Amino acid sequence: MTGAVVRRVRRGAGLLGVLCVLLGSVPAGRAESAPSPSGFSLQVSPTRLEIPAGTVTTSRYFLLTNRGNTSFEVTVEKADFVADERGAMSFLPGAPYAASEWVTVRPKGLRLKAGESRKVLVRLEVPAAPEPGDHQLAVLFKVPAGRTAANIRINRTIATPIFITVPGPVDDSVAVTDLRAPGFTLGGPVDITTRIRDFGTIHRDFRGTGRLRVRVGGDEVQFPDFTVLRGSTREVGARWNPPLICVCHATVSVPGPGGGTHASTRIVVLPLHLLAIPLAALTALSPIWFLRRRRRARVPAAAAPGGVEDGHHS
Repeated sequence: MTGAVVRRVRRGAGLLGVLCVLLGSVPAGRAESAPSPSGFSLQVSPTRLEIPAGTVTTSRYFLLTNRGNTSFEVTVEKADFVADERGAMSFLPGAPYAASEWVTVRPKGLRLKAGESRKVLVRLEVPAAPEPGDHQLAVLFKVPAGRTAANIRINRTIATPIFITVPGPVDDSVAVTDLRAPGFTLGGPVDITTRIRDFGTIHRDFRGTGRLRVRVGGDEVQFPDFTVLRGSTREVGARWNPPLICVCHATVSVPGPGGGTHASTRIVVLPLHLLAIPLAALTALSPIWFLRRRRRARVPAAAAPGGVEDGHHS
C-alpha cells in the first residue's frame, strides 16, 4: 500500500496550501510534490513504512530529494491521524491506535539544496504490553510558507504513514456495507461506488492482484488500489462502460470467514434518447403514409361495377 499525494492549494492572500496524503491509488515508491512555478519539488521515499509484528526496536530511513531548482528548509514532525472515507488523513492528537509516542525522528530540521538528497532517521521503540493489532502515526515533512508572484503564501507538507503491528490475535476481517449505482441510466459510463468496513485488528489492503472488483453485465471492473485502516470505513468508486441496452446486476464480494460478504444492485440501461429519433421520424412520416393509403383505396373503388356510368340504355 502507498500514499497518494494530492495537492490542495487554497487561493487568497495569506492562505495556506497543503499536500495531503490519500491512502491508496498510486504506484508504490515515492511521494512527490509536482514542480511549481517557483521551482519547488520535494520527493519522499518510501511513501509509507510497515513494521512487522514482533519488532520491538528498529531504525528505518526516509530519503528526501530536492528535485526543484531552489533550496528550501524542511522541518520533520510526527503526528497521530485518522482517515476519512476517501482515505485522506486528518491529524488528531490522541487518535485511536496512536503510536507517535513510540517514535523519534532525526534530524528535526534540514536544508536541501537543489538536486540534493538527505536521509531522515525514524527510531521505533514499542512500549511494554501494548494492545495487539495495528498502531499508526504519520511523519510530516514540512516546507515553510513562501510567497508566489500573486502574493499567496503556501505551506507544503508531505505526510508518510507508519503502521506498526503488535503481536497478538490477527484479524483482517472486512465487510461490504453498501453498493451504489444509478438504477436507471440512458447510457454509459456508469459510476459504481462501494463502502468497505474493517472489523478486524489490522488494516486490509486491496492492491495489485488483490484489487477489489465489481462484476456487472458480464464484465469485471477493478476499483483503484486502496487500504482500509483498522476500525475505519473506506468508500471507493469505479467506472463501467455498459452495453447499449442492459438489465444488469452489479455485485461486489469480499472473501472472508464463512464465505465473506457481498452486496448487489440492479442497473437498467435504456437509451430512450436514441429511441426518440426513430419515433420522431415515424411520427413525421405517418401523415404521408395515411394519405398514400387513402389514395390507393380510391382506385379500386372507382373501377368497381356501378362505380362509373357507360352511357348504354336498354
